[in-house]
Amino acid sequence: MSSFRAFFPLVALFLLLGACAGVPGKRPAAATPAAPAATVRANLPAVELTAEVLYELLVADLAVQRKQYQTAIGNYLHLARTTGDPRMAGMAARVAIYSRNNALALKAARLWVELDGNDPEARQAIIAAYIRNGQPEAAAPHIDALLNMGKAGEDNGLRLLASLLSREQDVQAALAVMKRVVEVRGNNPDILLAYGHLALRSGDLSRALSIIDRALEKRPLWSDALLLKTRILQLQGEMAAARELLADAVDKRPEDVTLRLAYARLLMDEKRYEDALKQYRYLQTLAPDNSELKYTMGLLLLQLKRYDEAASELESIRRRGERFDDINFYLGWIAENRGDLRAAIDYYAAVSRGANYLEAGMRMAALLAREGDLAAARERLRALRLEAPTHSQRLYLVEGEILRDAGRDEEALTLFSQALEAYPADIGLRYARAMMAERLGRLDLMERDLRRILEQDPDNVDALNALGYTLADRTDRYEEAYRLIKRALELRPGNNAILDSMGWVLYRMGKYDEAIDYLRRSLKLKMDDEVAAHLGEVLWVSGRHEEALQIWNQALEQFSGNKLLLDVIKRFSH
Repeated sequence: MSSFRAFFPLVALFLLLGACAGVPGKRPAAATPAAPAATVRANLPAVELTAEVLYELLVADLAVQRKQYQTAIGNYLHLARTTGDPRMAGMAARVAIYSRNNALALKAARLWVELDGNDPEARQAIIAAYIRNGQPEAAAPHIDALLNMGKAGEDNGLRLLASLLSREQDVQAALAVMKRVVEVRGNNPDILLAYGHLALRSGDLSRALSIIDRALEKRPLWSDALLLKTRILQLQGEMAAARELLADAVDKRPEDVTLRLAYARLLMDEKRYEDALKQYRYLQTLAPDNSELKYTMGLLLLQLKRYDEAASELESIRRRGERFDDINFYLGWIAENRGDLRAAIDYYAAVSRGANYLEAGMRMAALLAREGDLAAARERLRALRLEAPTHSQRLYLVEGEILRDAGRDEEALTLFSQALEAYPADIGLRYARAMMAERLGRLDLMERDLRRILEQDPDNVDALNALGYTLADRTDRYEEAYRLIKRALELRPGNNAILDSMGWVLYRMGKYDEAIDYLRRSLKLKMDDEVAAHLGEVLWVSGRHEEALQIWNQALEQFSGNKLLLDVIKRFSH
């Protein structure tokens, strides 16, 4: 708002001072160069900056600052009428449009056009005012005037009109205006393109597609129209058709960078990374020194886990001193995935700002902890909490996870408790403390935290499942556990962890056949050591020893030496 307040008085005073060359008694110097046409129009009246005029300008300025827009508009309109200066009418129209006083906007725009009908901005203002007053048909002559205005003629007028209509909130009224333009000048593909954009904005995908097809009939292989058609097809769910459209276009226009780039991005969106890579390789032949292409190539190769190639692309950009922080982050990621933790830490430490700064700091802390320097890891996370307090909850969670992985469960529990003192309503921190309490056998605290979460969010699936499973596994409150897990499964029916919980509680309730069915469904979704241990146990207790051994052996092939599996096998098979 401050920039809006400052703009109006300065512009108004400057405009009037610029016209003071005609004040009686003042003779302009012969050598004074003419002002550029875009700044001072030749047909503007000479206005004497009298005390009355200056007073009205200052009153209008104060009114704008105090948000008394109607007073400001009134003063500018009065100045426009008394001085004949269209710029004052323009000021009135701008304030009225800004404050959404549609009636006064139309009044001011009419005066503006009356005083200077050759000003494109005046024509845009009156078109907008008619649309906002529900009279789009009245805008027709002003649209014609705008389209025929200036040296560039229809093309320039169309750009101005399209820009204006794209900003209008009443999309249907804007569409009605553009429909009228199309009826008169429908042979112009640029007009059809603008109309198609508006139809898309209105959500009428069928109309938008029909309009763009008309434009493409008049201008085949037109990049702008093809890109819009691609977007429409994607929104209609016709992904294959969108892909085929761009594939055909780049085949016919192989050197069109815009089309090929759009095609490559579409392939990436569809996770067809190898196909996308081919397109980016071709783009690099067209623009071998383009850093953005190299950067995207690097990330794409990283996605494909082709780390050496990715590092090569990214290093070439880093050597130029471009995108330094982003490149260091991804080079750190590559080093981490290669197992070179020390290099990864150095790369992450070199990220000093940008979108990846926080993530780099957290990755660095995790790696320091893996190398055994827990104190440095925690210090890095504390520093990040001071630098980015809005992310404190997430940083506490990372620190707690580091402590848990280091076997320092009591410290992790204490950390989460301290964090909850600062953020008592944070569900993530409370859930993390509940899980840590369960590890420590503090079932009372775990249950209190999970029930507190369910008070805040009764359908929190994680809390429902965790509480239900723990009650089934660690207590004899089976009916209560069953109700909680049943609700979690209703909310997330295809979740393998909840299917495992349901199987486990049914087993504890003595319903072996039902339990086996749920546990098999869970294991089919995902091979998991705990689910395999559960299913094997239920099968063994049911007397189906061969099947139990088969499940356990299959799991051990994937989870060799798994303690949970070995313990359950030892408990039942010996």
